[in-house]
Amino acid sequence: MVGTLTPTAFMTSDRYSALQNPGAASEDDLGRDAFLTLLTTQLTNQSPLDPMDNEAFVAQLAQFSSVEGIKGMQSSLEDMVSGMRQDQMMSGANLVGKKVSIEGGYFAGGNGQQSQGSINLPNGADSVVLSVYDSVTGDLIYQESQGSRGPGQASLEWNGRNSEGDLVPNGSYIMTAGVMKDGQSQTALVTTLAEVRSVKWNPQTQQLSLEIADGTYVPLSSVESISG
Repeated sequence: MVGTLTPTAFMTSDRYSALQNPGAASEDDLGRDAFLTLLTTQLTNQSPLDPMDNEAFVAQLAQFSSVEGIKGMQSSLEDMVSGMRQDQMMSGANLVGKKVSIEGGYFAGGNGQQSQGSINLPNGADSVVLSVYDSVTGDLIYQESQGSRGPGQASLEWNGRNSEGDLVPNGSYIMTAGVMKDGQSQTALVTTLAEVRSVKWNPQTQQLSLEIADGTYVPLSSVESISG
């Protein structure tokens, strides 16, 4: 015998809209309570002549359980990433004021102070050309052609003056090295020693960046060594 259906057994358009509205009850798209309400309403309003199969009912519950588990896992991963970020920020703060050895040739110098860099020459070089550029404008500040170098680490030095011997202001500079070997020219990667001024989190690379000159940031992964 089919029971009498009361008006409350049907879900009105207002109730349906309230359940579908993400901001009606909470910020979640579909919470546990909302899902159970929808499922109960579906069971209440199903056709007595064609009820929902047990398999379909179990499948819906399993699907919701899987989605809820994935959301819980995502929340746990976000908490873990947030904790790792905080740990890296605390570790990065300890680098402020220290000098780090980095690849790329970036450094703060000028005003007559001695700035140093180094390059690795596995096969030596017939000649080395040292160049210093303003990192902001890209202008060539200083260039010097040096003699031959043997295999191994070769040091580079700049006295904080331009090619005419005039003092240049304190600022952010880039040191590069051109190497000539057996008639062929190539660029050698310069490693410089620079002081860390600040640290910040880079959301694109998901790692810390170190400010080693005014407005010049390098990734923490590029640091080769740290000195006091």
